[in-house]
Amino acid sequence: MEHIKPLKIVALNGSPHRRGNTVTLMNWVLEGCEEMGASVEWLHVVDFDIRYCQGCFTCLRTGLCPIKDDFLALREKLLAADGFVIGSPVYEGAPTAQLKTLMDRLALVHLYTILFERQFSVGVATSGIAPTKELARDLAFFFGRRSGYIGATTATIAHGYRPLAEFHNPHLPDRARKIGRCLVADIQVPDRFRLPQRESIIFWTLWKCFVRPMAANNPDQFSSVLPIIDQKGRLPERYKARLALNALHKN
Repeated sequence: MEHIKPLKIVALNGSPHRRGNTVTLMNWVLEGCEEMGASVEWLHVVDFDIRYCQGCFTCLRTGLCPIKDDFLALREKLLAADGFVIGSPVYEGAPTAQLKTLMDRLALVHLYTILFERQFSVGVATSGIAPTKELARDLAFFFGRRSGYIGATTATIAHGYRPLAEFHNPHLPDRARKIGRCLVADIQVPDRFRLPQRESIIFWTLWKCFVRPMAANNPDQFSSVLPIIDQKGRLPERYKARLALNALHKN
């Protein structure tokens, strides 16, 4: 019998804690993934040396980042995954600085080449009293095709902060596991019909009307981006002809 490699889900933890509330909620989602036969690899952002983006645009010209740290190795791990469960506590309405720094380093190449186009993702967010669903939704959208999102708060007036593992809505673990199962199902049948998401409509409209034409009209600035767009079949013939003509004039 042919051996079928299990789907690989990367659990990207943006929390500074490896056993905190965010990881608890992520674990419930991952239990649903494992029920469907997926394998899981944990990546804690605090374990990696990820420095601030310098805004040099070298990645768009060469495909590489000149900063010598763990970023490129971590990016390769992410690109090798079939799907993601990304988690972060809410800090002032945003992800942690650790996760935001990684997202900043990914952002330019991700914008122009749709870096995680084939992956599906689930966003997870926790907080004391702040809203969580918006951040969870945004994390899922950034790291691929959003399969689902879930959030939980952990503080009450009567008891203050309490560990999510011990005090939570009794239905929360089952809801999280269901989302994990849906994530694996989406990866297994990636082309089934889904209603378009508002963020996706806005992103693709911007990308087709502005981002792609700008890259094609400025090939020297985007020399590493254009071959990737072409490889994905997203570079129209009119742009290919223009690039060929530019190259001919240079020679």
